[in-house]
Amino acid sequence: MHGWSQAEATERYRDSAAGLPLDQAGLSRLELWPEVGGRAPQAAQVVALATLYGTSPRRLLTPEGFDKLSEHERNVLKRVGSQLDSPKIPQNDLHQTHSPINGEIRSLPPERQIDMAAKRAMRFGAMAEGTNVGVETIQELFEEVSRLASAYPRSPLHEVLGDLIEAQDVAFMLLEGRQRPNQTRDLYLLSGLLSMMLAKASHDLGDPYAAMKQARTAFICADNADHDGLRIRVRTQQSLMAYWAGWPTEAARYAELARGLATEHTGTAAIWLMSQSARTWASLGHGERALNDLQEATALRERLGTDDLDELGGLMRFAHCRQLYYGAETQIWIPGREEQAQQVAQEAVQLYEVAAAEGSDDWAYQDEAGARADLGYARASLGEIEGATEALRPVLDLPASKRVAGVVNSVMRVPDALRGTDYTNSKTVSRLRQEIEAYSRTPASALTSGR
Repeated sequence: MHGWSQAEATERYRDSAAGLPLDQAGLSRLELWPEVGGRAPQAAQVVALATLYGTSPRRLLTPEGFDKLSEHERNVLKRVGSQLDSPKIPQNDLHQTHSPINGEIRSLPPERQIDMAAKRAMRFGAMAEGTNVGVETIQELFEEVSRLASAYPRSPLHEVLGDLIEAQDVAFMLLEGRQRPNQTRDLYLLSGLLSMMLAKASHDLGDPYAAMKQARTAFICADNADHDGLRIRVRTQQSLMAYWAGWPTEAARYAELARGLATEHTGTAAIWLMSQSARTWASLGHGERALNDLQEATALRERLGTDDLDELGGLMRFAHCRQLYYGAETQIWIPGREEQAQQVAQEAVQLYEVAAAEGSDDWAYQDEAGARADLGYARASLGEIEGATEALRPVLDLPASKRVAGVVNSVMRVPDALRGTDYTNSKTVSRLRQEIEAYSRTPASALTSGR
């Protein structure tokens, strides 16, 4: 126990237990222990329950149940048990220990205190609403998912990552309980959406393996929810992640898996799929197939409506400006189409600028940066070095917290267009190369990992 005194150990384990979710279903499984279907309790949970019931931790366990705990958990209960039996802890002190406005929390800015209180309220509401889950809890989770889907494309990753993890944990916790079939479907849909966004977060931090694990969970949830709109979005996200990880054949495979899911009921996800498929096949050298996919994406935009996930906005809706960005990127892979790439990329940038000025939900700093990088690449390919530098300037000026993997990779491609002998002695090209190299040394992942 790290050399703690009994009093210190008691306080530490009581404090840690305060954050452990114990819903109705979870309590039932603890009560069954050590019978079949029971779950071994953590020492912190036993200590917390003993405090609530005014008894000792050992009294809550049968001898057999205690003996079957791990050695670590048994030692903890032996160490703190006698202290909890003692009447020396005044009720006022217990109240102070649990008060959410004491200690370090009180020293935080008011807006942070409010945010933490709201998260605590969501957790409490999830536990207290009559059964394992109720209408209000599910509605609150849908509102949180919508907020995160809109905030993610507009914010530095560190500002939304914690909230994504928290919401996914709540959704998973609720699914482990019991609820009505329609509520189970909603929770699987919510869990799938959150897992998909965390797949993107892992991808943005440059970890494609963690990203694919989250995406596989998201697809399982989509299957359990029987929601084609989520299925096609997850498959397209998997294709996107493989594309940026440098696995183009795998990216094409995921895109092909999703083709059969596209219907008039899957909204703009079908347009996203065809646009992603186009740039994937272009990167593999299949220019004609890529251009056909772009034409199909354009045709889909004209005849398809939206679905329920489009209504969430942000990441879940494939906006027209994003479609143009993918179109420009498809063009830069196809030799001889530099002019078309420049034209489409310029149009995408202009639409993103308008969306940013209007505060539209269609604006996404990552995709605008990608469109600008593609514009820079197209101009560099056409020998317009000053124009390429101008296009890249807003991207190179992004703070490190916004230099996610896709943005950095987009910028790092530009020097590929500057390899001609004409640029060997160009000071302008040399400065641009140096600036791009310096830019790539501090991606967003370096900040979150402490490098």
